[in-house]
Amino acid sequence: MKQSSIPCLSLLLAAAVCTAADDRLAADKAALAPLQQFVGSWRGVGQPRRGSSQGAWTETADWAWKFAEGRAALVFDSPKGKYYRSGKLAPGEAKGQFELTLKRVDASGDDHFSGSRDAGGQLVLLADKKERAGADMPSRVTIHTVAGGDRLLVLYEKRSGAADRYVRLAEVGYTRVGIAFAKGSGEPECVVTGGLGTIAVEHRGKTYYVCCTGCRDLFNDDPEGVLAEYRQRKAAGK
Repeated sequence: MKQSSIPCLSLLLAAAVCTAADDRLAADKAALAPLQQFVGSWRGVGQPRRGSSQGAWTETADWAWKFAEGRAALVFDSPKGKYYRSGKLAPGEAKGQFELTLKRVDASGDDHFSGSRDAGGQLVLLADKKERAGADMPSRVTIHTVAGGDRLLVLYEKRSGAADRYVRLAEVGYTRVGIAFAKGSGEPECVVTGGLGTIAVEHRGKTYYVCCTGCRDLFNDDPEGVLAEYRQRKAAGK
């Protein structure tokens, strides 16, 4: 091979790697798009028994997009969560599958769940380990929104006996603080995900909007790339 052809080959390989990374990021965003309504700040009330204040507690949660190492995920923090303090929701290897990693409140480690959305749109995730260390820790987590995306419900259940039966541990019903999802025309749109833009960002003297700090960071890292993809998406009518 001629010496002069080596730089050209290196450039081609670099371009191929960049294209693959861009495709993977786009695929992650598309897979997580149906869960966009999770993004935002929430105030919640947890109830071991539905309709009963006995044993109830309050907590908050903040969900946002996270972009790192060419991948996209949804992450949350819940400083006063009863079971978990934070978590990361990412697309699984198979289409329609999701993986949820939750950090325990006692900092003893992480719990891993995987699953998919059911026919009603609920995200149903099962613990990777059927045998749980601790009878009162979740083995199944179900997450979905109601009321047009202004309510977020998270149901925690544990396994009952040897059979694949689950009983309620508690459910946290969150109410959105403000609005973080585009509900109608005329509202600012996040140039990264298409959600409602609640944070202003600037590039070359123009103001744009993003829906969370994760999208803000991605925009600041590569505004030209984000805006190019946004324009392509708008041109395609998506």
